[in-house]
Amino acid sequence: MREGILELKNIRKHFGGIQALKGINLSVYEGEVHALVGENGAGKSTLIKILTGVIPMDEGEIYLNGKKVIIEDPVSSRFKGIAAIYQELSLIGHLNVAQNIFLGHEPSKGTLGWLDKKLLLEKTQSYLETFGIQINPETKVHKLGLGEKKIIEILKALSVNAKILLLDEPTTGMSKAEIDTLFKIMDDLKKQRVTMIYISHHLEEIFRICNRVSVLRDGEYSGTFEIDKVDTSTLIRTMIGRDIKEEFPERDLRPGADVLLKTENFFAEDMLKPVSLKLHSGEILGITGIIGAGKSELGMALFGASKTISGKFWVKGDEVVINNPEDARRNGIAFIPEDRKEQGLFLNQSVEDNLTVANIDQLLHGLLISMGKRRQVALDAAKKLKVIPLNMLNKVKNLSGGNQQKVVIGKWLISNPPIIIMDDPTRGIDVGAKVEIYNLIKELADNGAGIILLSSEFKEVSGLCDRILVLRKGEIIREIKSKGVSSRELLEIALGGIN
Repeated sequence: MREGILELKNIRKHFGGIQALKGINLSVYEGEVHALVGENGAGKSTLIKILTGVIPMDEGEIYLNGKKVIIEDPVSSRFKGIAAIYQELSLIGHLNVAQNIFLGHEPSKGTLGWLDKKLLLEKTQSYLETFGIQINPETKVHKLGLGEKKIIEILKALSVNAKILLLDEPTTGMSKAEIDTLFKIMDDLKKQRVTMIYISHHLEEIFRICNRVSVLRDGEYSGTFEIDKVDTSTLIRTMIGRDIKEEFPERDLRPGADVLLKTENFFAEDMLKPVSLKLHSGEILGITGIIGAGKSELGMALFGASKTISGKFWVKGDEVVINNPEDARRNGIAFIPEDRKEQGLFLNQSVEDNLTVANIDQLLHGLLISMGKRRQVALDAAKKLKVIPLNMLNKVKNLSGGNQQKVVIGKWLISNPPIIIMDDPTRGIDVGAKVEIYNLIKELADNGAGIILLSSEFKEVSGLCDRILVLRKGEIIREIKSKGVSSRELLEIALGGIN
């Protein structure tokens, strides 16, 4: 029987009364890319934090190369050759590429240990050339794109001779070209016998780059599959314990004639070009494009987060001026941001606090907030959205990504806004939670709300939206009224291959 370079035996972890890991047993082979999949809350992130020494396990044993090890903290993990690349980057923006890669173990010279800047740049250049990366070692990191930063994170991990890399949703925010570069690097690392644990909700990536895949469900180990001996439906069924017959819900109702939102040559700071568009009642309007097309900037501008420069803006037939998000809220516009942790949530506050923060005016009894009504409103919203666990006092930071996203959405739905702008609402969440959010979007549209879905996932836009606007460099280059367009066609249009 083949021995694993990393063996986990009976790993258990609880947070209060919640069992996050219920006796996980897992074996990872040297030089493989081993996928770890499961719904949000399945225990993937908890397991990664134990391996990197961020949190201690309650029970269990960890073996590296057949020897039992104790991982007390992140430094201990690094010394044992384990490094993690998280969704949230750990780079320092004002330092250059070379300084970030070798931070904390810079090459030195002389008896006093002075920094050897020349050697630092040479070693960095060597790393970059090894993987065919065209980045100047002296470029400040804050000037790099997100995809380039992710690659620098990987080189940073390799610079301390990491033998086991943990990659948590590494392709989030990366373009297709950057993903191709990442996968080339991973192929090279496999040849060097570097072992990788790969966490992703994008199953197509799993089948493209991984050798084996292990599934967690509700904190339990549900099995390991050879990637060439398993199909998507089997993985999904193992992840969520049931079959998903249709990812995207069927729409019985069609958009109404009423125009809820209209812009004419609307232009604001951070936008790339003026935009004219219409949103009808009951319509799911998709706005898509490749990374850098300007969709997020447009969404923020429509919500008043960017200063308006020119153009006209109507809500329900009345011309309005949206100078800030409060103006937008008063005019019935809600916004679900792309980055839920930075822009959509107060992570250290409770579920109740987060659900009701945008609706305080509805909870007033005279000059005071009705705490009973506040608790009930939050509870009703959490139940409708199936937030798990259903604990209003639980801090949002303790929730899984999918449940955090439900709280972001619920915060706005309490006030029943007629216009809802959603920027990549399923980013970083599992397939089961995605389906729940897709059904919620359909229900909102069926009840008359107008939805603007800003999404970089062409499959999502094609499967869910009634009408699609394709952006290129901030300009609407194509309007598609049929949901029948394929992901490939959308990509070709976005790239300029189809006019």
